[in-house]
Amino acid sequence: MNWFREQAKIVENNFAKNLKEVEWANDEQDMFEHWDVKGLFKGEVLKFDVKGKKKVNRADANSQDEIAWIEGTNVWGKPGWIKGKADYIVFERNDYWLVVDRKELYNHVVQKVKENGVQQGRGIYKVYQRAGRQDKITMVPFDNIEKLINIHKVQK
Repeated sequence: MNWFREQAKIVENNFAKNLKEVEWANDEQDMFEHWDVKGLFKGEVLKFDVKGKKKVNRADANSQDEIAWIEGTNVWGKPGWIKGKADYIVFERNDYWLVVDRKELYNHVVQKVKENGVQQGRGIYKVYQRAGRQDKITMVPFDNIEKLINIHKVQK
């Protein structure tokens, strides 16, 4: 297991402490259905795709707590995690877990990218594609995500 995957597993395990009846995704479910863990949350069995804190730029020294990168298309040109089978996307924040309805987040990002004229490049609600990759990712401020209706904040 590579270093990045090991770090992701630590973050996933830390969030899973908030669930009951935990069931882990197998490799195929993780890669193709885009969910990490299933469990009982607020009285309902749900699937979660857990995201650790990210850097804005790969070269940055530290991760940050202001911007989320949303993956519309993955590096192989396949549907990204925002189009997966998770019920909720979980973002690690400094002091809490931000649990966001995946479909609501998807609709928000699509609307904002369209309002922004589907601009290419790096920036808020722009579609960015890394050189030599087929991915399409978009920067979204956590301030905007937290204004969505179906979110939960879970203290760490």
